Amino acid sequence: MKGANKVVQLDRCRVALAKLPNTSMKLELLNGGYEKPEREAVLRFIQPEWGVIELGACIGVVACVTNKLLKNPANHVVLEINPLVMPHLISNRDANGCTFQIIDKALAYDTETVTFSPWMNFWGNSLYQDGSQPPVTVKTTTLADILRDRQFEKFALICDIEGQEYEMVMREPETVEKAELIIMEMHPGLLGEDKVKRMISKLEELHFKIVEQSSNVITLRKADLAIS
Repeated sequence: MKGANKVVQLDRCRVALAKLPNTSMKLELLNGGYEKPEREAVLRFIQPEWGVIELGACIGVVACVTNKLLKNPANHVVLEINPLVMPHLISNRDANGCTFQIIDKALAYDTETVTFSPWMNFWGNSLYQDGSQPPVTVKTTTLADILRDRQFEKFALICDIEGQEYEMVMREPETVEKAELIIMEMHPGLLGEDKVKRMISKLEELHFKIVEQSSNVITLRKADLAIS
């Protein structure tokens, strides 16, 4: 389709482009490369009977791909920090008949709110660096809060939160350890290689094993369940 009605399809999910800003993210959607390592990991490793906690949903492409795999699609919650993204996330969810729940908060610690400046590109919104848009203030939550509210017996954790994954692993190891599977984008450009190595070492201490890596995206399972 052309012009204002342009829609792309990624892994059986339709994504409308008309209202997206003309940025590198839009180009990646058009060429099919958008979040490809995450999408491939989801399709390969997510088990339909699990719940899913997804941190950093952006416009919801990975969320929609994931939600269509689940036996109970309501057992899926996504976190998104950027209010500019929210209309696109909701629209893509509804257009694809998905039923994941959205939490419009930031994952952060020792504070009830955080203030940051979003990027119009939508990619890379981070508490570690400001974007080009006016500052916004959002409420915060933790992985433990989300899991306590949803009470998933078994769950997968999908994580793309632009460096904040380090804080989560280091400050909430007992909660992270409850996951069956972790699909995580690492951000050495924001964290530095040393912190990335420490984070992976901590995950290994929690009995996770890397079963796949593509670019900066790693997939980990509990060592006794790891797929070779």
